Amino acid sequence: MVVVGAGPAGATLSWLLARRGVDVTLLERRRDFAREFRGEVLMPSGVEALEQMGLRTVLDATPRYVQQEAAVYLNGREIFRASLESEAFRSQPPIAISQPALLEGVVRSAQQCSRFSFERGVAVRSLQWEDGCVTGVTIRHRGDQTERTVPADLVIGADGRNSIVRRQLGLSARSLSPPMDVIWCKIPSPEAWTGGRGYTGRGHLLIAYRTWDDTLQLGWVILKGTFGDMRNRGVDAWIEEMANQVSPDLAAHLRRHGQDVRSPFLLESVSDRVERWSRPGAIVIGDAAHAMSPVAGQGINIALRDAIVAANHLVPLLSKSASPDRLKRALETIEAERLPEVKRIQALQAHPPKVVLSRAWWGEPLRQVASAALRRPSIRARLAYLMADFLHGVTSVRLAA
Repeated sequence: MVVVGAGPAGATLSWLLARRGVDVTLLERRRDFAREFRGEVLMPSGVEALEQMGLRTVLDATPRYVQQEAAVYLNGREIFRASLESEAFRSQPPIAISQPALLEGVVRSAQQCSRFSFERGVAVRSLQWEDGCVTGVTIRHRGDQTERTVPADLVIGADGRNSIVRRQLGLSARSLSPPMDVIWCKIPSPEAWTGGRGYTGRGHLLIAYRTWDDTLQLGWVILKGTFGDMRNRGVDAWIEEMANQVSPDLAAHLRRHGQDVRSPFLLESVSDRVERWSRPGAIVIGDAAHAMSPVAGQGINIALRDAIVAANHLVPLLSKSASPDRLKRALETIEAERLPEVKRIQALQAHPPKVVLSRAWWGEPLRQVASAALRRPSIRARLAYLMADFLHGVTSVRLAA
């Protein structure tokens, strides 16, 4: 079997298959796991998925920062603050991790399995077909540009939102993208900062949390199409605009460390879902099947749960010779099992930006009403109930014995 893409879904699925006796070749286009942006927040559902996979030791060895509290601000004023060690989190607060380090750890674990093969720096050029069924991939080595064909009983596309496997399979996707993009950057973290904060008001949203390298990760959500103006004004100008939207303590910190901004870049917000996940001999999972909005940090967690469900249905078939019909049904079952959760999470992700970023006449009054409501314990309890889907997942995902 061939897995294309060594992100969270591809790396962990390869590990699960190899340790259970399935021959698997994992292909990664890049020579390392460093990226401008990697989803790095593990919700309780993501931590639980890694534990089920037997990767808790890898997680424990990964640089991380455990989020201890969260606070929400409207127009610079705190609405409420909550501990993340509450019952709602089942004693497992979100963890900001170094995704490159996590993936390296997963691959090292998989390399201990004789059934596992890993190739870096290879780009998939095309899929191989025979009688309407995918039978392998053609790859090109980025160093010497040589090409060769890798045969496979099954090709799994886990190669992200710009998946070549998705394109080669001709899978059409429904766009669900909210009208927003995100400017990401890091600054030194204040010593007393112990979790995450969300700042909203006047059509702005800024997320700030302490991350694994003891910096403050900032995500400034902007209306789609406005980045060109931001870029032309320069970093100093948008740091000042951010400072105008947050609490006095963070505003002062931003102005003090405006020259210390690290790796600022634009993350284009994409949310979509393919209308069909598979063709004979191939399937897409993770972002290749359903790119997730940045809202509530769901991408890595959903991808890990995809890997578990895929392994549950593929291991019994790939560890022995299975008929094409049985494999086709298994691929369809994986999609059917994962689709309810993906649909629910994407629907939940779509609503907040519409309210938070609105600059219509009703936007600010609505935010003020929401602010007053969030001060009521009964409303916060209801919100915690709705947040359970983000924290723990929508459906039950258990790794088969």
